[in-house]
Amino acid sequence: MNRDSLQIEEDTIDIKEIFRTLYRYKIMILLFVILFGCTSSYYAYFQPNLYKASATVEVGLDKHSSSGQDVLAMAMESGSMNAATEMELIQSRFLTEKALKEVDFTHKYYTTRKFKEIELYKESPFQVGMLKGYGISFDFYPVDEKHYRLIVEEAKDRHGNLWSYDKTLPYGEEIVTEHFHLNIVKTKEPQDTKYRFVILDPVNMAKNVARGVRVDQLSRYSTILEISYSDNVALRAQEFANALAKAYIEQNIEKKTQEATRTLDFVDKQLKAITENLKGSAIKLEEFKKSSNTVSLSAKAENILKQMSESETKLAEISMEDEMLNTLYKQMKSGQDSESITATGLVMVQAQISAMLKELHEVIAQHKILRETKTEMYPEVRRLKRVIAELKKNVLMTIESMSQSIKEKKALLERSISEQQKLLNQLPADERMYGQLQRKFVVNEKIYSYLLEKRSETAIIKASTVSKNRIIDKALYPESPIKPKRKMIVLVGLILGLILGIAVAFLREFLDDRIKEEEDVTKVTDVPVLGQIPHMKEINGAVQVFASPKSALAESFRNIRTNLQFMVRNTSTHVIAITSTIGGEGKTTTCINLGGIMSMADKKTVILNLDMRKPTLHEKFGLQNSKGMSTLLSGHTALGEVIQQTEYENLDIITSGPVPPNPSELIQSPLMEKVLEKLREVYDVIILDTPPIGLVTDARTLMSFADTSIYLLRADYSKKGFLHSIEKLSKEEISGLSIVLNDVKTSRHGYGYGYGYGYGYYEEDEK
Repeated sequence: MNRDSLQIEEDTIDIKEIFRTLYRYKIMILLFVILFGCTSSYYAYFQPNLYKASATVEVGLDKHSSSGQDVLAMAMESGSMNAATEMELIQSRFLTEKALKEVDFTHKYYTTRKFKEIELYKESPFQVGMLKGYGISFDFYPVDEKHYRLIVEEAKDRHGNLWSYDKTLPYGEEIVTEHFHLNIVKTKEPQDTKYRFVILDPVNMAKNVARGVRVDQLSRYSTILEISYSDNVALRAQEFANALAKAYIEQNIEKKTQEATRTLDFVDKQLKAITENLKGSAIKLEEFKKSSNTVSLSAKAENILKQMSESETKLAEISMEDEMLNTLYKQMKSGQDSESITATGLVMVQAQISAMLKELHEVIAQHKILRETKTEMYPEVRRLKRVIAELKKNVLMTIESMSQSIKEKKALLERSISEQQKLLNQLPADERMYGQLQRKFVVNEKIYSYLLEKRSETAIIKASTVSKNRIIDKALYPESPIKPKRKMIVLVGLILGLILGIAVAFLREFLDDRIKEEEDVTKVTDVPVLGQIPHMKEINGAVQVFASPKSALAESFRNIRTNLQFMVRNTSTHVIAITSTIGGEGKTTTCINLGGIMSMADKKTVILNLDMRKPTLHEKFGLQNSKGMSTLLSGHTALGEVIQQTEYENLDIITSGPVPPNPSELIQSPLMEKVLEKLREVYDVIILDTPPIGLVTDARTLMSFADTSIYLLRADYSKKGFLHSIEKLSKEEISGLSIVLNDVKTSRHGYGYGYGYGYGYYEEDEK
């Protein structure tokens, strides 16, 4: 139970020490907080605003049907697409270039307001046209209604040479120099005295702007995409987000229109050839009719010609399909980008190939997305690569199989036409010739009609093409910036300042070897602490305990007086030696006030100034120092001659006297002990103001004469290493050795020196 109580007490002391350290360095910590707060505020203020505008679009994914498509229906089918592919398309440089045609990123106009440079965009009072001089920073100063001043300060040309420019010019005039060619037109009255502008090269603009485009899928399975763009100009961010969404919709229409255009080109090419054949066959048929007077055929001939016409029409369609399959096969074998390959123009039996191509496109898109974050040796990347190769192989095998099937159909149709040709050859020559000419005319006419029909359908579709994608929400004007988070920056700065201030405080505390409080003493040595003396204010020409008898200082000396009574018994006279390690620890002042407090208790007290090297005691009382301990111990004066009375009752002083050449020998002389014996007969308390024990050995001799030895330490001045000297003295059996801690700041503890006494004693401290 006692151990637990002791542990709790130790923990409490540690926590108190932490708060004492923080309180001790509160000013420094506050300065760190203010410094970092001001720095972060400066940084936050001058950081340019960044605005984000977002538009949302719906991606209409293509859905291919497996039936109902004829020879040209697939000409209108785009390649398969998915949301990931569309996201990459939106972020492409190609689409950014289309959007940049509507939004100006090349002209940058700036002005300074409230010590911060801001971009004006469309609020600029002038416009610049440029043919040469991209990337040069120009300073623009309005002069009057018709003139301006243009300045370039130390720019570098392409050879690295410095050049400058400074001229006053009229608005609207072409300025042509070795380094730039521009024209500035005034659009409205300038509000500021200085502007700056930079015209960027439009060639590289798309690449730079595309980096700021962000596309997000609102949910994993959603076809709604959010197109965002961030810019330091709110209006430009809104305009570009909307322009990019619009460009995305338009490119989708252009893509479908391009496919329809390719179909129309294909049909027109076929129509051109068929038209020539149709005209030729019509002319030949007409000429034969005139030359042979044949105007009709027999029923048998018509039946043969009808069958031949149907077979030849089918053969022509199959031949076109075979040509398209061959083209697709060559594209696949050549290694062309498989995402751009479509089944344009294939008949409905090739819907299987279209489905396979769609699957191939999806796998390629997955592979492309994965390769953005994974290496080619990643297991899933390698798997998708194998799947792509297998799908390509299957497409090629399917095409080969279909080509073989078409060849077999063509062979059957050609045999059928050959057999019908034999039957036709059995007819009379005129009828046979007439039938052949009419058969060619009918076949060409059917193919011509079919192509005209498909051309009309494709033209209508092209004219009425709409995108399956649509804009859901246009970007709104961003009222507030997304960056910088100024409050957060300032808060982080304040917190960092606080943390660093506390860290430096504890580091200083760790490196600080000065004694600050009683606990620092008791941790190192077992020598008792007689008391603590608070920080005392200097009072000219007065002893503090007499000037303020009810102060905390006077009470602390009363406490020391009381404790001294318990240290010495059975003696009528109490000899007290007071020493310290070095000068400046308040030894003489302590002697004076201790002597004063003793005299106030009706004890006849004398103070001996034995610090003969640096005497200051006489100055405190305004006494003469022409004779004293040095003359007494050297035998030049008698004891009665050196004792000087002070203005205070029961308090006498023996000053040090003139500085002798041999103070140590005088103190160690037999006369010193005789002087003390004489003084014991007269005085109740004899206080010896000794030299610092850390500098000379005189104090050890004097401490051997004393009943009580007080070792004085000064808070925030004496080093902790001084405690080793005290430990050494305690082992030398110095009688009545104790410690007094001087100059303790009362604010360190937050309370007065209440050693069982009322607070009325300290009322003078509040005056």
